[in-house]
Amino acid sequence: MQLSERVKDFPREPGVYIIRSRGEVIYVGKSASLRGRVRSYFGSSSATSLKTRALREEADDIDYIVTDSEVEALILEENLIKEYRPRYNVLLKDNKSYPYLQITDEKFPRVAVTRRRGEVEGELYGPYTDAGAMRETLDALEKIFPIKDCGWSAEDGPRRPCLRYHIGRCSAPCAGKVDRETYLDYVEGIREILKGNYDRVAEVLRENMEKAAARNDFEKAAEWRDKITAVKTISNRQRVRLKDRLDRDFIAMDRKEEMGVIQIFFVRRGRISGQDSFEMEFPPEEADGAIIGGFIKKFYRNRGVIPEEIYVEKTPPDAETIEAWLAGVRSGTVEIVTPQRGAKKRVLEMAKRNARFNYQPALSSGKEDNGEALLELEGELGLPGPPERIEGYDISNISGEDAVGSMVVFTDGRMNKADYRRFKISGSSGPDDYGMLKQVLRRRFGRMDRGNGDEDGSFSSFPDLVLIDGGKGQLNAGLEVINGLGLGGVNLIGLAKEFEEVYQPGSSGPVGFERDSEGLQLLQRVRDEAHRFALDYHRRLRQKRTVRSSLDSIKGVGPRRKAQLLEVFKSVEGVRRASLEEIKSIPNMPEKVAERIHEFFGENY
Repeated sequence: MQLSERVKDFPREPGVYIIRSRGEVIYVGKSASLRGRVRSYFGSSSATSLKTRALREEADDIDYIVTDSEVEALILEENLIKEYRPRYNVLLKDNKSYPYLQITDEKFPRVAVTRRRGEVEGELYGPYTDAGAMRETLDALEKIFPIKDCGWSAEDGPRRPCLRYHIGRCSAPCAGKVDRETYLDYVEGIREILKGNYDRVAEVLRENMEKAAARNDFEKAAEWRDKITAVKTISNRQRVRLKDRLDRDFIAMDRKEEMGVIQIFFVRRGRISGQDSFEMEFPPEEADGAIIGGFIKKFYRNRGVIPEEIYVEKTPPDAETIEAWLAGVRSGTVEIVTPQRGAKKRVLEMAKRNARFNYQPALSSGKEDNGEALLELEGELGLPGPPERIEGYDISNISGEDAVGSMVVFTDGRMNKADYRRFKISGSSGPDDYGMLKQVLRRRFGRMDRGNGDEDGSFSSFPDLVLIDGGKGQLNAGLEVINGLGLGGVNLIGLAKEFEEVYQPGSSGPVGFERDSEGLQLLQRVRDEAHRFALDYHRRLRQKRTVRSSLDSIKGVGPRRKAQLLEVFKSVEGVRRASLEEIKSIPNMPEKVAERIHEFFGENY
């Protein structure tokens, strides 16, 4: 029997349909009426959609599962897509897992980092796409509200306070140094900050400061003042705000044929708290609204936090069903909105702009023609010819810590990752970006000064254009190095991020690029890739340093036991991967200490 005949007998109930070709599942869909939806594929002789025509040509079997509701069908559809990964469904290629901050459900709660999603004990806040920024926030919170970070519970009984108590990072409930009511006030302060209620917390701290000053306890008043400053620091990290304080996500898309990027901004309590981008494969001629709907279903399937509102460019055709499903997961209303004007429209446009820039680096590694962009750079910058080799440089550090530099190379306008190089900056004692940049450029172009016989091919090649991430200050620092090495033939420019302006040596004003010019967009791709490459290396070094010192923070692990663990498992990474039984098998390893080691790496990595 032909498929067009079979679908006439399909029920009019909600459910999921499964289309196969030679036994392979090629498409999974859901509908409020199975017969009506499936007949649109196989019951009509005309099919304008490329996807519909392709499915009709390939399909040789179709099946269905009836459900009680369209929401139930949606959930089943996602489970089947996850299992079969059909090639005609929207496929999300990202497999990241995001950290959350968890206020634990204990008599004396603590704030823990977790990547577990779904059911967890306590309260979840996040997600945090920048784990480094999240840990900086956590560190600042510990300075303001001294709560425990260990696994001690009231059932364990009293014990001596640890070093954190003596340095003011913990109020030592384990030693009875703080009553539970005061301790829970600290926890409430953390809760308010994580919700974005900075002003409310600052007001309480200000009252405490004034009370201390009134009784002439100026030392205590200074402590409260420092805590207020710390709250303002956390607050000022986020400058983009909306007037009200609802939790929202903003989802925008930039696509080219069957590939593209979806960008999401996380807004919590009116502030953009994070963002992320996802490379996507799009089914042929799938409408934008359907793609966004498919993304929403995958993205929020296992998330611990779902916002009250989700703003999108194009409304999914099954928006009401998705809203009902998310509302059930969230236990509260969820609305999918397409803004037409105002602040929310501007945030969505900003997300789309980020999607475009996140997509362009991927395009630049492909086979597209960059000839117009290179010719424009030749003309606007006064170069002797189109720049065949462009090198981009950037610096990444936090107050001089783990300072690194990056060199990325674009050949004929496309990424040449084989020639990328990273620099670990030495001797840094503070946030001197100019000095760090000079060191990187000396190490790179110093080899040019010694001739082209260097074994490193990327250093022996002479660039047609050197781009530095920064404005006039960074440009002058680079020029000082180039002139000092006698390399007057190097064409140097700076790209200032704030206004996307390009500067050349000897010119007081920026180069006159149009905002949408292909030449400027190519320079932005080089700059953004240099920034990404430097930041990635900086994060790796910082994480490595944090991990190496992590064993020292575990109670019961001193220098001798640390050395023993590293001898057996070869590295901290080996300790992290070890099972509890393997750790317990180490000679003279107390069972309690082994459990702490295993629990520590389970919670923090």
